[in-house]
Amino acid sequence: MKNTPFQIFSILIIFSLISCSEEKNEGFEFGTQFDRDKMDTFFSILEEKNLDMGSIAIFKNGQLDYQKSFGKADIEKSISATHQTKYRIASISKSFTASIIMQLIDENKLALNTTLDTYFSELPNSNLITIESLLRHRSGLYNYTNYADGTDITQTATREQLIDLFIENGTVFEPNEQTEYSNTNYVILAFIIEIIDNKTFSESLKDRITIPLGLENTYNGNAINTSNLEALSYTLELNNWVLAPETNISLVIGAGSIVSTPADITTFYQNLFNGNVVSENSFKQMVAINNAFGIGLISVPFYQKTGFGHTGLLDGFQSASYYFPNDDVSISITFNGVSMPVNDVIVGALSIYSGLEYSLP
Repeated sequence: MKNTPFQIFSILIIFSLISCSEEKNEGFEFGTQFDRDKMDTFFSILEEKNLDMGSIAIFKNGQLDYQKSFGKADIEKSISATHQTKYRIASISKSFTASIIMQLIDENKLALNTTLDTYFSELPNSNLITIESLLRHRSGLYNYTNYADGTDITQTATREQLIDLFIENGTVFEPNEQTEYSNTNYVILAFIIEIIDNKTFSESLKDRITIPLGLENTYNGNAINTSNLEALSYTLELNNWVLAPETNISLVIGAGSIVSTPADITTFYQNLFNGNVVSENSFKQMVAINNAFGIGLISVPFYQKTGFGHTGLLDGFQSASYYFPNDDVSISITFNGVSMPVNDVIVGALSIYSGLEYSLP
């Protein structure tokens, strides 16, 4: 690669499945007289043993049923995490970006078969890559966050600089030849939203999603501001939390740039599944899983149940959110420090919430 003013770490996670398969746990129900004390103890252990720091929210039938915060939002200032603490949610941002794209399709301003050369003819294979190819990670464009050489990730990146990087990186397969996760796809989708709406991505997110749904703690991020109840992120070194480098949010626009709380993320997914975000036809397209991906969504199993949502990783932040439509139950968890894997924590929380056998760590 040529010398660009920034280089990017592989910072956004794809996903991992909640894989549990014991037949004896068939027929359980979420939230039926679950052991709240055991759930509280679970997250107290995570905090006391330096296993994780973050916040969780569980909703059932549209109502908050459980929430807990653990650890610090800012260790140096000794600011504890609370239900109001906001976190960078990384690749969960893709569900928001995809929803805005589908709104534009509902408004006949765009189509799934619109080709990329309509907006960025300079990109490789732009005459063959469609909007749907981008949404479903089938464009073949190289995942720009795979590249890392230790250079500064704190500098601002412009649209022109990112497009130049994407051109330089090229492709790894022909459009729709296969499926391979690429953050490049969703950065381009964010740029297309800006072009069509003639607004910044931040403004489109606010006008199309956060204001209509009343998500007061959700927005496109900027430099972390702890006075605005935003958490810093940390990595664990020798059992001590160490401040992680802070990626400039302009590097991950649309792909991992949104800040939120577990309660707001859950509210977003519930509204999406209840028909309050996109049309019925667009929603059906989003939840149609092909080669592991829907449109801005993934599906995950928990025993015989299936949830839809996304996960994310950025610097020391990790997040996961899943909505189980057949049960009208959703769980969202945001971390700013991770030692015990997020997937293990989700399995533990859902097991306790379901009254299933689970041994505390």
